[in-house]
Amino acid sequence: MSRIPPKSLSEMENIEEKYKKKLEMEEKLGRKEGMADAYGNLGIIYLTLGHLDNAEEMFKKSLELEEELADKEGMASDYGYLGTIYQTRSNLEQAEIMYKKSLEINQSLGRKEGMATIYGKLGEIYYTRRDLDQAEDMFKKSLEVEETADKKGAIATIYGYLGDIYRLKNNLNQAEEMYNKGLKIFEAIGSEHMIEIMRTMLTNLKMKKKQS
Repeated sequence: MSRIPPKSLSEMENIEEKYKKKLEMEEKLGRKEGMADAYGNLGIIYLTLGHLDNAEEMFKKSLELEEELADKEGMASDYGYLGTIYQTRSNLEQAEIMYKKSLEINQSLGRKEGMATIYGKLGEIYYTRRDLDQAEDMFKKSLEVEETADKKGAIATIYGYLGDIYRLKNNLNQAEEMYNKGLKIFEAIGSEHMIEIMRTMLTNLKMKKKQS
């Protein structure tokens, strides 16, 4: 199931129209797999646009069909997107439920990329709740997979989160190590915004170390 988020408003409008037409055709033909794919892609478009209610409706319709088709990969994807919707709404309990359902399926299928993404999402939830031990565990699991896939942006982001976790735990030396690792990667890939953030975190951390 190929689902690629659109990159511009005009592209989104064109793709939305494309998948609405596809949905209409698939419904007429009674092809559930095609309907599920169209619903899922419309869900991504609405999520990208910030239309969360419409996105939730589309992913739920996609999920219902994929359950009938026993399309495990599609189900894992839809649960993940639903988790993102609930997380965006700050409904962390429901988001956690969705992410865990997605994780369970990804684990059963051995989909390491999907597992890494969901570990990271669960890490974000636990970090937001300041459940720092669970957050650390999830980010480390995500990091292990992302390092194997050499996903530099994701790896650097995880280092940033781990830096925050160690800072909050008052483990300042480890926090500094993580921030430096993240900064080095962001510099290598030329992510100016994140370079600025990492440098600010390191500056603040050094000030905190001097005060302690």
